[in-house]
Amino acid sequence: MAAKGLEKPSDWPYALHFLGHIYISDLNGARFLWKRVPSAVKQGQPELVAAWKIGQCLWTYDYAGVHEAFKGYSWSPAVQQIVAAIKDEYSKKNMILLSTAYSTISVTDAAKFLETNHFGAFAGNICASA
Repeated sequence: MAAKGLEKPSDWPYALHFLGHIYISDLNGARFLWKRVPSAVKQGQPELVAAWKIGQCLWTYDYAGVHEAFKGYSWSPAVQQIVAAIKDEYSKKNMILLSTAYSTISVTDAAKFLETNHFGAFAGNICASA
């Protein structure tokens, strides 16, 4: 459509389109899609704005913010599955990253990656038993 100079229909599923870019790890594509979306559409689609929050957090490496953005919106059934898939992939990637950096990462940073604040007590128990 864009190659022919046509605009997307007004009911285009921008949130799904945007999240599709995130799912395939194409943050640049997601960012550029966001820039192309008309302001009126952004204002009229809160789910797209919520998806944009996920993209922003990923772009700025705000690991705790990504988890908050996943939980911070009541996703529609059409979008809920892709958000769950993105969240699952994000968690897997973080576990792999943590497994390679476990000896040099702080407890606080590990908690951000894993969406938990329970590491403080866990670390205290480990240190007390050592």
